[in-house]
Amino acid sequence: MRTGWDFAARFSGMSTTEKWGYGFWLFMGLVFGVPESWSGLANPPWPSFSDTINHLQALWPPTAVIVVAVVVIVAFYFVRVPVTQTGTMVYSQGGLGRGTGAGVGRTAGGRLSKTPADISPVAALVYIPIALAAIAIGSLIAAVVSGDYWVEGYVIYGLIGIFLVIIPSVLAYWFAREVPWPTLLTTITNLERRWRPAAAVILAGLVVLLFHLALPPWPDLR
Repeated sequence: MRTGWDFAARFSGMSTTEKWGYGFWLFMGLVFGVPESWSGLANPPWPSFSDTINHLQALWPPTAVIVVAVVVIVAFYFVRVPVTQTGTMVYSQGGLGRGTGAGVGRTAGGRLSKTPADISPVAALVYIPIALAAIAIGSLIAAVVSGDYWVEGYVIYGLIGIFLVIIPSVLAYWFAREVPWPTLLTTITNLERRWRPAAAVILAGLVVLLFHLALPPWPDLR
């Protein structure tokens, strides 16, 4: 009983942004995880993300290099401007520090912005329905028109990347507008503050996924 109370206490007092992070990335974990688990037993209705990347790599070998390069570039900017240090970041004689003037910095959601102090929210009830409708309609059109199993995977994951990752990043960086959910790394950082083992497990899983995408079929446990 005491353990359950301690666990509930760890997650008390969460901000709305933090709740959005847990809910959104849990949903994305299901979107990507269900086909990954299903593909080990039978063919899911659409290809898993790793199978889609592997298929593209078979058609164009440089895909593996691009996957690793994208992850490394993203990791570099997260280290260079940490998600835990929101606001404008400037370079001074003593190194990277917090500034109040114009300059690139982190928003509360962990995204880079040219004017983080002037960030304003994007209405969730407007953006999310539009994004989900675009993904669903685009995927349905791809399935009906092309009839190709792999094209369907390219369209689904491409649209997810565009509407749920790329556009929110563009809105934050150039237009000082931010969607309600924080970045994955910000969510992991929030989780680590509340329950450290969970964040370590998630990060380990992401590292395994990276190697699985770049060096298929590792780890082949069959």
